[in-house]
Amino acid sequence: MQVREVECFQAIMTAGTMTRASQLLGISQPAVSNTIATLEHRLGFKLFLRKSGRLQPTAEALIFYDDAQRLLEAVERTNEAATRLRQRKSGHITISAFPGISIKFLPNLISKFLEDREHVKIRLLSRSSHIVIEQLPSQMFDIAIAEKPSQFVGVDAEQFTFHCHCIVARDHPLAKLDVLTPRDLDGCPFAALFRDHMTTYQIARTFSDAGARWNVVLEAQYFVSLIEFVRSGNAVALVDPINSQGFDEELVRIPFEPAIQYQIGVLTPQDKPVSKVADDFLDLMRAELFSRS
Repeated sequence: MQVREVECFQAIMTAGTMTRASQLLGISQPAVSNTIATLEHRLGFKLFLRKSGRLQPTAEALIFYDDAQRLLEAVERTNEAATRLRQRKSGHITISAFPGISIKFLPNLISKFLEDREHVKIRLLSRSSHIVIEQLPSQMFDIAIAEKPSQFVGVDAEQFTFHCHCIVARDHPLAKLDVLTPRDLDGCPFAALFRDHMTTYQIARTFSDAGARWNVVLEAQYFVSLIEFVRSGNAVALVDPINSQGFDEELVRIPFEPAIQYQIGVLTPQDKPVSKVADDFLDLMRAELFSRS
């Protein structure tokens, strides 16, 4: 059967005559008649009988009509689904990302992305960077985000580099300065990430080079922990511009010199095509990341 043949059958059942059916379909009456004849040949039974110049559905046509309706509804849903895919309004995206970016930045970005995409579903997996990297060969993701190691294997990687800035409470004595240096923070209570993090060695070296004392009172795994600690006490911290967004009423962000670099990698599988909707999400995320770099 062809869908057009079933549409002709439905039109006749709805309109009652071939003339009205042809008007509904926008084709000639002979075309409708020929289409129904072809459909009857395919089915192996008559769909209509002529009585007193009128078409009368056969008993088989009445039974077939219910299935024909379901078929056409399924075709319509399929066409609508194809349209949404073509317009990048439908699909599934699996994102695997380290907690620093998946706790706040990604949920806010996903919410913005889904505003006009009610048929898009997103799965967000929060994993530490080394686990994200270990899981790269499985390719069980569409997009992965990890803090930048020396190299990634089996993926296309796009690197983003940020300069960390110092955060202090608004009532902190240092909040009035335009730029902070290790000399300004000499002996000041400091919150820092663990020693194996890419920023920790850079900070330690800048303090050492400046002859300043780096007074670390808290070591934590994630930037968000440092931010909360600074909010509740008199300590300071150097954090990336991704995690520190949204605390402007409570904290002051001050440029730090010399620059402390923080790098992340946005990854997509090399052997797995990126869907159109995932590509749109990547574009939105790139724009947001570039705006903070």
